[in-house]
Amino acid sequence: MMWVWLGIFIVLAAIEGLTYSLVSIWFCIGAIAGMIAAAFGAPFWIQVICCVIVGTITLFALRPYMEKTIAPKLTKTNLDRLEGMTAVVLEEVGHWAGAVKADGKEWNARSSDANVISPGTPCKIVKLDGNKLIVTAENIYNEGGKQ
Repeated sequence: MMWVWLGIFIVLAAIEGLTYSLVSIWFCIGAIAGMIAAAFGAPFWIQVICCVIVGTITLFALRPYMEKTIAPKLTKTNLDRLEGMTAVVLEEVGHWAGAVKADGKEWNARSSDANVISPGTPCKIVKLDGNKLIVTAENIYNEGGKQ
């Protein structure tokens, strides 16, 4: 019966290697527990119970920790600093295309809404989407409503 548990272990390890879901790896540990129970001559139903209990306990006890440990850490780039900056429209910016100047460089841009922004208008950079800046027109009026 130990060969059956070894086969189950290999299949579960292969599934984990292909999916990387951090689920079947814990039942690999359960299969080892079933193999140990088989080595001590336990009946098959006890081996199955050992496998399920150990697999479930390791799944719920260790998976959250492993997800935090293995999760990729997002590193901000120097382009992230552009968000919130003011840019000046060089070519009319619409929902699909346009160009702005920000941080001394010319960037492809598009409007964050359907509004068209005319050349020379200051705009605020809302976010970076690939190599395009997503911008919105800045309010150029002061609190008194005068330009």
